[in-house]
Amino acid sequence: MFDNFKRNLKRNRLARKPATEEREASFQNFETARTCLLFCIEGERSAAEIQKLRSALEKKMKVDTLLFRGATDPAGTGEVKKAIYMSEDDVSLAGKLANARLQEIIHFPYDLLVDLSRDADSVGDYLLRCSAAKCKIGIERSGFQCDIVFEGITEVEELWRRLNELLKQIKAY
Repeated sequence: MFDNFKRNLKRNRLARKPATEEREASFQNFETARTCLLFCIEGERSAAEIQKLRSALEKKMKVDTLLFRGATDPAGTGEVKKAIYMSEDDVSLAGKLANARLQEIIHFPYDLLVDLSRDADSVGDYLLRCSAAKCKIGIERSGFQCDIVFEGITEVEELWRRLNELLKQIKAY
């Protein structure tokens, strides 16, 4: 019972907590983007979907994958190779990052952050708000505000197609 109270308290506090650091926002194309962070709540996408998108992006840039293990048990999703896994325990009640690797990822200024999450998650959304990524991209959902939002998308293949079109059309000056 106490664990549920603590979890709910943390989730409520982090849902209202703003990002504490400023970030440099910029839009990159495939010629200028060198780094990307894929973010997903484990269980919302299959390992095959995540790895397929990761492989497509790796042809253009260096890609890191951060998977958040939420409160639900994602049965049968499979392990994503080369992914960094984190959980609610890696974030304190006050929003401090307890894991050094997670701190490094969140504070690194990735050129792109691609959020594959389908649903809101207060801890995952807090991490995304705190990310120093220059351009945050995702599908339309409640709980997180991206710089670029693709509406009406549910599948990763459609997200990749639209993302591919967009990043080819951004002009570099």
